[in-house]
Amino acid sequence: MTSAPSESSRFSRVIDVLSGASRWIVLCHTHPDGDALGSASALVSAAKGLGKSVAWGGPDIIPSNYMFLPFTEEYRPGLDLHSPPPDAGTAVVALDTSTRARSVDGISSLPPSVHLVNLDHHADNEMFGTVNYIDAYASSTGEIVWMLIDEWGIQLTTEALEALYTAIVSDCGNFSFSCTSARTHRVAANLLDRGVCPAKINDLLRSSATPQALHLRGIALSRAFVSGGFAAFTWLRKQDFENTGSAPSDSDSINGELFTLRGVSFSALFTEDDGYVRVSLRSRGAVEAAEIARSFGGGGHRQAAGCLLELSLPEAVRAIQELVEKTYAERTSAFK
Repeated sequence: MTSAPSESSRFSRVIDVLSGASRWIVLCHTHPDGDALGSASALVSAAKGLGKSVAWGGPDIIPSNYMFLPFTEEYRPGLDLHSPPPDAGTAVVALDTSTRARSVDGISSLPPSVHLVNLDHHADNEMFGTVNYIDAYASSTGEIVWMLIDEWGIQLTTEALEALYTAIVSDCGNFSFSCTSARTHRVAANLLDRGVCPAKINDLLRSSATPQALHLRGIALSRAFVSGGFAAFTWLRKQDFENTGSAPSDSDSINGELFTLRGVSFSALFTEDDGYVRVSLRSRGAVEAAEIARSFGGGGHRQAAGCLLELSLPEAVRAIQELVEKTYAERTSAFK
């Protein structure tokens, strides 16, 4: 297990940079999830409380089930750091983003006078910031942001605390994933002590599906098949989204539903797009999601990772299936 870093010694540089900036630009990654959005909206709230000018956004839109988070009306999809480029009084903050390729246009060409603060919990983070705080021990970037806020002594609104709780539970599977630690529970307890209601957040996250989303999930689940007794696969074509009127974020829960199949410890969802296939991988067993993703140029966590394949949909399914089966056979043979 990765050891947790010393928070106070490493947060001091982050606090110095953010304190000295008059304006913050807070960034989410492509296809933002609950961790990125919850962490970012809480940090936006902190900036406003400190009297900072602040903007936030990312390459893609916010999924509808996260629109309850604070300041979503100010979020800028398609944010571009080229126009205009940030000035010397600005700090750019990238959250939950392991590579610059997953962030906005212009992040690789910031003026030398602009600090780029990189806060993340991915072990394969490329350390692309001028200031980097990477804690692979953390369950989520939300856990890191709470520790930063707590160390700094900033008082957050209840809505911002709820955003951090949303970030944490989104990435640790409501405390069921192996990334959940004793520290994760302590952070959550701190949030509850300050007024966060878990039942309220659960209702907001789990009871917001649309009929279109259910129809899309039905299509994906109707195609599901199990390989080798341990891996479940399914796929969605671009036309499936058009026919159901659903959004890309409506497929977010499908990987988890594949784990309800008996004996399944690995799942993969293949989503067809223009010129490539997006692959979402989840693992709870011998084959790690991240190692499969890395083999195809992707990355992520041991239990949750992804990659893009410039293949046809059948070719993509076959390539991932073959590697997953081969890796599983190698791992399990060592115990025979």
